[in-house]
Amino acid sequence: MFVLKQDKFEGPLELLLELIEGEKLPISEISLARVADEYLTYVRSYQSPDPEELAEFLVVAAQLMLIKSRSLLPTLSFSEEEEASVDDLERRLAILKGIRDAVRELQQIEQKGMRSAGREAYAGMPPVFYPPTSLHAGLLADAFAGLVALIPKAEKLAEDKLKRIVSLEEKISHIRGILRDAVERGFSEIVKGSKEKVEVVVSFLALLELARQKFVTLRQEVPFADIMVKKTP
Repeated sequence: MFVLKQDKFEGPLELLLELIEGEKLPISEISLARVADEYLTYVRSYQSPDPEELAEFLVVAAQLMLIKSRSLLPTLSFSEEEEASVDDLERRLAILKGIRDAVRELQQIEQKGMRSAGREAYAGMPPVFYPPTSLHAGLLADAFAGLVALIPKAEKLAEDKLKRIVSLEEKISHIRGILRDAVERGFSEIVKGSKEKVEVVVSFLALLELARQKFVTLRQEVPFADIMVKKTP
């Protein structure tokens, strides 16, 4: 079990994060349930606590008890307010962990003796450009050309002709118009001038629809002969 050092934290979130990191657990509902008992043990042993500070510890303890209850009873459902409380605890712990990680990284940088200096002594002085002595126009031109070469070039898409879509309604109207001038016509005459097979197929479907509506009657003397289309009297 993780041994807690009480001088490493200042509040309930710090304590909880110490427990989680001591157990080497991720910040999640599962890890919070695992450290709940250790957290409550600490709260019970708190000596002469400040009432306001103890209230903060008890709020976190209540959230941990909710999480612990669901880990023991998976079928237990939370209210929207309880779900929001658990999510808020995880979010606050994640933010605190990010801050502490950043502090550790800054401490490591400080221990390495890495320093930065301000430029207050140059305040008010006009800026001056001091290019490197090796810099020349040819070098800048090469760098610029290399940068331009990295820009994705627009590709020309292959051209394709769009085919006109012929609707069934258009062909029905077309056939009605043809039969307006002549009572009977052959199907070959109706589809004369069609440039695409799909147009012939749509014309045939339109013909079947007109026959179903009893607008026309169809007659074919022998197989594969022309279909004669006659307007119904």
